Amino acid sequence: MINLKQIEAFYWTLKLGTLQRAATQLFLTQSAVTKRLQELEKQACLPLFEGAGPKAHLSAKGAELLEACEGLIDSLARLDGLRGASRHALRTVRMGLTELVTVTWFSDFAARVKAVHPEVALHPDVDLSASLQRKLLDGELDLVVIPQDYVTPAMAAIDLQSVEFTWLAPAGLALHARSLSLKELAQWPVIVQGAHSGITQRCEQLFARAGIEFNRVYGSNSLFALVALIRAGVGVSCLPRGLFGDEIRRGELQEMLLDTPPEPVNYQLAFLKHGHLGLTASLAELASQCAAAHTNR
Repeated sequence: MINLKQIEAFYWTLKLGTLQRAATQLFLTQSAVTKRLQELEKQACLPLFEGAGPKAHLSAKGAELLEACEGLIDSLARLDGLRGASRHALRTVRMGLTELVTVTWFSDFAARVKAVHPEVALHPDVDLSASLQRKLLDGELDLVVIPQDYVTPAMAAIDLQSVEFTWLAPAGLALHARSLSLKELAQWPVIVQGAHSGITQRCEQLFARAGIEFNRVYGSNSLFALVALIRAGVGVSCLPRGLFGDEIRRGELQEMLLDTPPEPVNYQLAFLKHGHLGLTASLAELASQCAAAHTNR
């Protein structure tokens, strides 16, 4: 008879993509996972995979079993949630965040999760968008909040907020009393984050499309460190406008108006399609509420 251990081995191997990742998830050896898969295939009486090695793919029987497994795993997760009626945190949710999300609405989100789901323990991981994308695909994270550009076909995603960006320069920098062209903007050093940063990639694409070379200054992966470099007169940078609105109003920073202003960045809550559990919908709704409340302030 097929048992839960065999189903878990099958489900996590497909979800995470490799036997080794499944073994890590289940706290087993790779050989133990392989043995459970072999036992499952024997109990199913039909092959679950077609082909061999890296090119192996699910058979019709395997696809049917996967659909049943997803329902079972989802039901078990909901049952586990019911057991969490106690005040002790029984469920860990690994959530990836960019710095922008961390310093804006995440604290409100964490408070709401604690009130609505006292059984959930949030484990945040703050990193660059590209790194969060990789960690989600590798099964290291359960949820991530990333720009829409980083959402892949393997993910399901829910819209959260649209963030306005602007070019910021140090106070006192002599600017023309009109909108600047990209060629004029390129006269100043452009401070960017690391190569895996969404801000850096957008700057690279912006100038590349116009065929313009610009002077890159690799500053820091921290948005606030970038602002400190701008204040110090190192150069200019493209940053979230709302995050530094007070500095702009006080005259500590000044905006650079461009003929073609930066496009807004759409942030989404993303998770693996095969990893969609009942809890995700509730967390997504709470995240949407918190992001909207922050945007409307």
